[in-house]
Amino acid sequence: MLRDGVLRLTVEAVAREAKLSKGGVLYHFTTKESLIQAMLDRLIQYCEQEIAQHQQNDTAPGRWTRAYVRKTLAPLTSYPGEAAFPKSKEVGAGLIVAAATNPKLLEPLRKRFRTWQRAIERDGISPTRATVIRLAVDGLWLADVLGIWSLSDKLRRQVLNDLIRLARDPGQAESAPREGSRADAVTRRRRRDSHS
Repeated sequence: MLRDGVLRLTVEAVAREAKLSKGGVLYHFTTKESLIQAMLDRLIQYCEQEIAQHQQNDTAPGRWTRAYVRKTLAPLTSYPGEAAFPKSKEVGAGLIVAAATNPKLLEPLRKRFRTWQRAIERDGISPTRATVIRLAVDGLWLADVLGIWSLSDKLRRQVLNDLIRLARDPGQAESAPREGSRADAVTRRRRRDSHS
């Protein structure tokens, strides 16, 4: 997949690369989509293992957010029994691109991201701060994967450390604007103007 690109992924190509018969691959994966789905499921499982690994010795508020930052931005590590699973950002991006050709394949990933967002919002630090950290991490990962730009190693370490630091500070709890407050009046005016 890395060599030829994910869009050229076929059951035949997988069988050839794995030195299996096409029938052997089709026994487990009846379509290209079922193969991509299985790879996406495995990628999600791997991400969750990494997040859990990064949380092991961290008990302070914000631990889930810090684990997500480390999992996404730190060098990839391997776990027992994981040697055969590719640890490449390009593999993850390729699978997502392949799944994007069939939006139904992305549903498990969407569901997992909703679960991760809930975990971030309940992480013991400001939900807004935790979400901003997650969005920054996701943006850096995507920029790297797409080759849009990448940070120098030094700046990447500094950004990683700053995001971890931000995830240690509980911040101020957000409160909804009080009824009758200036912010509430502005919100009502914007809603009214958007419906005009």
